[in-house]
Amino acid sequence: MQTYAALLLTLLLGPGVLWSQHPSEKRFASMVSETILQRHVGSLVKFGNRWGGTPSGNKAAEYVAARFLEYGLDVEVIEDPVRAVYVHSAWGLRIVKPARLGRVFRYEWLAGFSPAVSRTTARLVDLEADIPESDINGSVVLTDKFVPGDLYNDLVAEGAVAVLSFAPGDSGRYSDWAMITHLEATEKNTIPLFNISFRNGMKLRREMAGGGAGIEVEFSARTQVSTGSPRTVVGTLKGSSDTFRIICAHGDSDAGGPGADDNASGVAGVLELARVLSRMVNSGSVTGPRESIKFIAWGAEYYSTENFVKDLGNGIQQVKSVINFDEIGFGATRNCLYFESNDEPQNEELLTVLNAVGEEYVGEKGFWDEATTNPSQGGTDSYVFFPAYLERLNVPAVSIPSVTVYTAAWNELKTIAQTPGWSSKAWKGHPDSVTIDFSPYYHSSRDIPGHTTEKEPFNMVWAVKATGIATLRVAWGRGS
Repeated sequence: MQTYAALLLTLLLGPGVLWSQHPSEKRFASMVSETILQRHVGSLVKFGNRWGGTPSGNKAAEYVAARFLEYGLDVEVIEDPVRAVYVHSAWGLRIVKPARLGRVFRYEWLAGFSPAVSRTTARLVDLEADIPESDINGSVVLTDKFVPGDLYNDLVAEGAVAVLSFAPGDSGRYSDWAMITHLEATEKNTIPLFNISFRNGMKLRREMAGGGAGIEVEFSARTQVSTGSPRTVVGTLKGSSDTFRIICAHGDSDAGGPGADDNASGVAGVLELARVLSRMVNSGSVTGPRESIKFIAWGAEYYSTENFVKDLGNGIQQVKSVINFDEIGFGATRNCLYFESNDEPQNEELLTVLNAVGEEYVGEKGFWDEATTNPSQGGTDSYVFFPAYLERLNVPAVSIPSVTVYTAAWNELKTIAQTPGWSSKAWKGHPDSVTIDFSPYYHSSRDIPGHTTEKEPFNMVWAVKATGIATLRVAWGRGS
């Protein structure tokens, strides 16, 4: 499979393009700045969760647009259709009785679309304990479960005044920080949901089981539910044809937390690619690309991408490829670049290029320790460009190479079967499987630079270098 794709690309781009390191690639790699990448992440996180259509999301969009203009790109800001948006400006949560537990809560997080509530004090009950239903009335409810709509509505009907969830209730995950969840996107929610850590949840559970005098919780929340338009920012490096390639990342922290790795790191990667490639073109160290390159920060994951595709309509046929960044700032157990999805036939040629880059540069100074392609796992913007997804959006179901580059996914280590024929020489594991690295801070209250992107900033550098080199090969060819 890869042999055929390599031969085809060699014929299209010229001999030696796939398998040799062109001087322009070294120039590109030398210009990638770890400092600038970290600065972008820090700036974006300071705005807030960057949810599309909120003030923090608008500030993030303005920041990205300003950088694209600074880099000399043509800039367009797309306002997506209006939808419900949520802002939490402040919240409070503490134990007032017994006083010795007054400092229990650390790194809690208010769930998205929780309502505003004035300062309230109520007793705490454990939902998993053997308590009469009447005990829930007027109480704060503790649970180690996720709180889907049906459970939330039941608790409201039974008179609960707030919920504390330490889901997923697993000592190996979210031990000292909260996994962030959110309620239904509506202004009709009537009680707040607070996400707390496993350690905090278990401490409260043990206290209640030990026959203490009872726990009283004080809580408050300042929130607002309104409507807004996520803003997608597109910076275009013009090429010589009407077709274009996309390099993108979702601009929001889709969980509603700090989102340093997920996905300020991805936006930082898009910005740095735009800076370096445009600088190379403007300085004359490379000619302009054959196809235009659109650097895109989506206002909201999936939502904005779908809107972009629907607006393109028949113009979707002008898209030559998509490379998406999602979580390129951290990895708990490996130092590996992943290129997804090798189980999609339309991705064969592009992934052959990325895989070749991964193999050629692995272990060199300033480059990655490992690299591999892997099958689809779902859950990011590149999937919107798959033929089946395009068909659902009522646009031509063309075959667009669409891949995601990342260094960690989800909140636990996973080993999955490798797609036959895709074993990489840059992969140190078993050739028939891929171990997907993870982040313990995924969708959590501690996905902050100090725990993720500042601990392993080289991950962002590697992702930008690999993608930039691959882009030079496919969008410039030997002419660079």
